[in-house]
Amino acid sequence: MKQRLLIVGAGMATAYLLQQLDQQIHDYCITVVGDEEDVCYNRVLLSNLLAGENSEDDLHMLQAMERVQFIPGSRITDLGTTARIAFSENGESFPYDKLVLATGSSVARPDTDGTELKGSMVFRSLADARELHTLETCGKRAVVIGAGLLGLEAAHGLVKLGFETCVVHRNPVIMNRQLDSEGGSHLQQELEAKGIAFRLSSSLKEIRANDGRVSAIELDDGSVEVCDLLLFASGIVPNVQLARRGGIDADRGILVDAYLRTSKPGVFALGECCEFGQQGFGLVAPIRRQAEVLARYLCDTPTSGFAIEDYPTQLKISGVDIYRAGELDSDAEQIVLRDSASGLYRRLVVRDNRLVGAVLVGDKRGGTWYSELIREGCDISALRNSLIYGKEVAEAQLGAAA
Repeated sequence: MKQRLLIVGAGMATAYLLQQLDQQIHDYCITVVGDEEDVCYNRVLLSNLLAGENSEDDLHMLQAMERVQFIPGSRITDLGTTARIAFSENGESFPYDKLVLATGSSVARPDTDGTELKGSMVFRSLADARELHTLETCGKRAVVIGAGLLGLEAAHGLVKLGFETCVVHRNPVIMNRQLDSEGGSHLQQELEAKGIAFRLSSSLKEIRANDGRVSAIELDDGSVEVCDLLLFASGIVPNVQLARRGGIDADRGILVDAYLRTSKPGVFALGECCEFGQQGFGLVAPIRRQAEVLARYLCDTPTSGFAIEDYPTQLKISGVDIYRAGELDSDAEQIVLRDSASGLYRRLVVRDNRLVGAVLVGDKRGGTWYSELIREGCDISALRNSLIYGKEVAEAQLGAAA
């Protein structure tokens, strides 16, 4: 008899898991239940869709798959972990032998009155992108809260739509989790040249309304930003409510071990909703690794288990490449290349003749090589003088000196 595998959530993590399962030999009959009408699309490309640089078809991550039934637009409200029967809010039942929670995350909203006003939105789904495309943009002003990846991607799309756009960020550096202060400043200048304004070291204090719509926001310094659209992109919160109702241990995320097992037998979690080693996951690389581990575990294929690694960050925002790997220890030796005319900034961090960190803005070439040097911990003394210029130049100079 085939085993019944139920996956709750139909986002990118589920797409990666299904791709991995498709490479394994298994006897699962798989059901995927998602609360969105759209299933398994690439959220990373949503800003490109908003900007008109990709079509909806470009976002699809899966072709039709045998032995996989998709049930979109259905919200699971009861996991039934004892009887192993989950229920949706409209009363549908889904018996299972194994259960995977891939419930993702939600955009964090501040505890401020007015977040439910017309003109107040988040940018997280295809439905959000479609709604933004219906809005009048000529002469309209948008304010985005948050200058992390989500916020900058949203701002890029809004500018392309025609909004005059300002990004408000409480930190003095944009992309402060990925970039150093100079790299953030360099990126900011590039984005300002593309039409995005910034209010940094500022926090939302109050949302103002007119006739039930957002009209302006007041910041903590008392200044006011007029806006027709207020878009929240100030981080994500793992969706753990369903797991908790099912008696599954959760802290900030659903707690899992190295094989993505939760506290309930036969129940697993992966992606943005899970937590391992007190760490959450929002980047593609670790989630793809989780999907690989879980697929192999579910199919009784030997696997080493998931481990926290220093995964490089590789992004493109409004056409500007960003690459970051390793640690940015300000007390170590710094090798820096600045080329404002070409829009380039590079910083390498060296300790004891070993590369320990790298930040590249404007050109990510060489990033993979730098990551390898960081991971291997090899002595870079012979490459030291040309290391900043990348692998080809460094190795060519090394060969010339031999």
